[in-house]
Amino acid sequence: MIELMKHRTLTQEDIKELRYQCRMGYIIPFFILLVGSAIVITLFEIHINQGAAFNIGANALIITAMSLIAIMVSYYMNHKYYSDIRNNYKIAQAKVLEKKVSKKDFEAGSGNVTTMPHNRTMNEFNRYDFIIDNTIYRVDKQLFNTCHNGDKVLFYYAPKSNYLLGMAKG
Repeated sequence: MIELMKHRTLTQEDIKELRYQCRMGYIIPFFILLVGSAIVITLFEIHINQGAAFNIGANALIITAMSLIAIMVSYYMNHKYYSDIRNNYKIAQAKVLEKKVSKKDFEAGSGNVTTMPHNRTMNEFNRYDFIIDNTIYRVDKQLFNTCHNGDKVLFYYAPKSNYLLGMAKG
């Protein structure tokens, strides 16, 4: 069951999280430019080694094309997050908590399972989950302890990117 959505102002933590989501929109275009530069340098070396005249126009075209592709990729990966930051609001949507689950889990890579002399057991921790609309959401211990089955839980979403910013008891 879903209630009406309400608007809330973004907090500084929400803005920081949305900016953090933009990191791939910078890294991938950087590597696109890196590949374009490698192509131009390789073509330059091939032309110099063969004694042929260096074609500046073709290399400038490659650099321009790679730059445009990098800018487009960055824009399409990040524009929804920046739009959410500019709008400065999030949507609060109330949902009903179906079930709470607490279990022991283990950190990946924290130990080994072989019988080596330096055998170390895996680090265990308590994992707290909510099941809402047949979907499992990992929550912190404080929220887990304050909510009970059948309670309303507020989900905070960024409106354009639909990124889940957090949850709170409704």
